[in-house]
Amino acid sequence: MSDGKKIKIKNPIKGVVSGELLFKTGVVQNLPFLLYVTLLMILYIAYGYYVDATVHQYSAEEKKSEELYSELQSLMEVYDQESLQSKIAADVQSLGLYESKYPPKVVWNEKKK
Repeated sequence: MSDGKKIKIKNPIKGVVSGELLFKTGVVQNLPFLLYVTLLMILYIAYGYYVDATVHQYSAEEKKSEELYSELQSLMEVYDQESLQSKIAADVQSLGLYESKYPPKVVWNEKKK
């Protein structure tokens, strides 16, 4: 206190229960500031939980992305093996199709419609 008064409370438990401690120490005058600081602390804690949840979600999505990329790579490998010219020729041979030994010829039509 700036005016040099000393606060004397005979029985501290009685002072807390009766509310005398709050009035004599100036807690009531500083109540808006204390509420403001309390609100800031609550917001800070809530923001911490929000960031923690966001980091966990990001980590889970990154792991899922890595798994999908791995699956894509393995499927691309299978596709590359299945799309080889020799593999396709062997697969369609059972249908009675065969690979031509001669290159295709271009036939030009002289008529214009």
